[in-house]
Amino acid sequence: MIDSELRGKTILGFTIPTVLLIIATSLGGLLLEGTYSRETSEWLAQAIAQDFVDLVLIVPTLAVAAFLVMRGKRSAWFVWLGAMLYTFYTFVIYSFSVHFNALFLVYCWALGFSAYALITLPVQVGPATVKSWFGETEHEHITSAFVLVAGVLFYLMWLKEDLPAMISDQTPAGLQATGLMSNPVHVLDLSLILPGFIITSILLLRRQAVGYLFAPVLLVFGVLMDITIAAIVVVMKVRGIGGGGAVAWVFVIFAAIGLAVLIGFLRHLKKKEV
Repeated sequence: MIDSELRGKTILGFTIPTVLLIIATSLGGLLLEGTYSRETSEWLAQAIAQDFVDLVLIVPTLAVAAFLVMRGKRSAWFVWLGAMLYTFYTFVIYSFSVHFNALFLVYCWALGFSAYALITLPVQVGPATVKSWFGETEHEHITSAFVLVAGVLFYLMWLKEDLPAMISDQTPAGLQATGLMSNPVHVLDLSLILPGFIITSILLLRRQAVGYLFAPVLLVFGVLMDITIAAIVVVMKVRGIGGGGAVAWVFVIFAAIGLAVLIGFLRHLKKKEV
């Protein structure tokens, strides 16, 4: 059980610098002309969309969730961790797949703070404690099924793009457009995130404590990422790159379903403070 004072210091110790670093990254990317000057037009469009989402969605999510965690809201704890996982994910991409620029150290520091946040808070609480927060419910089956479908669906979507290119010994078209050596999104998803979705689904279905810890965190991450992908599609369309405007709505709908599943799962949290 987290002591109130320790919880407050830990949450604030990670949230304040992370939020400030995200703001610096977003404003630097959106306002400083030379930040993405060496990126291809497609990668530039994605970076602009990412900066916008970080500024208007991720920063408020982290700040509000941190405030509510300090007030004893258990549901906010999962939102905070999900937003931190999203931050870690995106700053891996900033750090390794954006040309070196004046914000390089900002990228590194944001990556470090989010990584240590993801380690520290779950260790302080523990999966067994998290499971004890939930009352008796059958909603695990719905949540487990959705997490599994999301993981498998995206895995197949990336394999559909990568496998034919591997077999024909060619570079995927999407990767060519970014000018990168490999697609960082595919690397992170295929190696870490999507296997995490699948494993978490199985653990939750078996009512294992780790499943209760990571399922809502991954749902939050998924909702934020779906919104980001929709924003990227819109920005690319506005800038005359690609034309699949309807794709944005698909991800918005998927985000809405994920949010509904998350809310349904968190409704079974007990009311007592963390």
